[in-house]
Amino acid sequence: MSELLLTYIVPVYNTEAYVLQCLQSIVNQGLDPDAYEVLAVDDGSTDSSRAVIEAFACEHPQVRLLVQANAGVSIARNLALDNARGRYLMFVDSDDYLCGNTVPRLLRRIQDESLDVLSFNYCRVDVEGHQLPHTRDDNYATTAVSTGYDFLTAHSMTPYVWRFMIRRDYLEQGQWRFNPSLIVCEDGALIAQFLLNAPRMAHDVQEVYCYVTRSDSAMHNPDRDHLRRRICSQVDSAALIDATARQFEASTGLKAPASVDGVRNVYLYFSMTKALTTGLVDEILERIRKAGLFPFPCVGPEADYYGMKWKIIHLLMMRPWLWRCLSKVYRMIKK
Repeated sequence: MSELLLTYIVPVYNTEAYVLQCLQSIVNQGLDPDAYEVLAVDDGSTDSSRAVIEAFACEHPQVRLLVQANAGVSIARNLALDNARGRYLMFVDSDDYLCGNTVPRLLRRIQDESLDVLSFNYCRVDVEGHQLPHTRDDNYATTAVSTGYDFLTAHSMTPYVWRFMIRRDYLEQGQWRFNPSLIVCEDGALIAQFLLNAPRMAHDVQEVYCYVTRSDSAMHNPDRDHLRRRICSQVDSAALIDATARQFEASTGLKAPASVDGVRNVYLYFSMTKALTTGLVDEILERIRKAGLFPFPCVGPEADYYGMKWKIIHLLMMRPWLWRCLSKVYRMIKK
């Protein structure tokens, strides 16, 4: 199969109301249809998502539909990676979309500057397209080429894989894939690998990606068993990030940037907070202990973003008996 310039990877699960806008934003980037492909992976959707993609693909042959039984976003993205033909890769979630005519500039930069990774800014919007404020300062102003290590030393580590254009050969050489056991926070473990080791990366200041905040997404599923699996996935991803950082230190003799440990801490923060609200403190704390991650220091740019609030919460979390008491009080109030 001949190499294309770019492969978009779009995992799809029950997003019939959003996937058409997503696909349209991709094909409307102004690229020659023969220069790119869109791999939409239907992860066993039970709504009409697959039919929407099939109809769209009939009019746009650069769109290919891959189908799998429901197995999660990590396996869906890995299936697309195994089938990708593009020199470069971009990830787009099917309920999000791209800003108009922004990808050509990225392609010019990543080629002209011989980059392995190019990150870019994004915006948050609601389902009606109204822009929302950022919860943290993670739209960067820098544009200089550097190593991934130097970039992470100067900036926070973004935990979203859709913020990057990546050279496919670089990803293949590292033999990096999404961990199939993770159902959430799967991005962070992979990002830590390809950013820490990137010989050449840069950041582009334009807003390229529109992240849609919606209350009915998989990230907001209230089912208790699903919540338990989500929390465990957050802990496991934190453990993988920590292992990547320690392996990097052992192989290079360099101290891993605090921003990497900061994302590890964010995942642990979310897992511990969810454990408090669901009454799973002991179970999740034991999982964190077994991973060798408790106690963990309050480090990284994220600690500064959340300021005193973060530090107080961290102080409480480091006292399990107090965290258990808070969990009981919270659940009594919620009854």
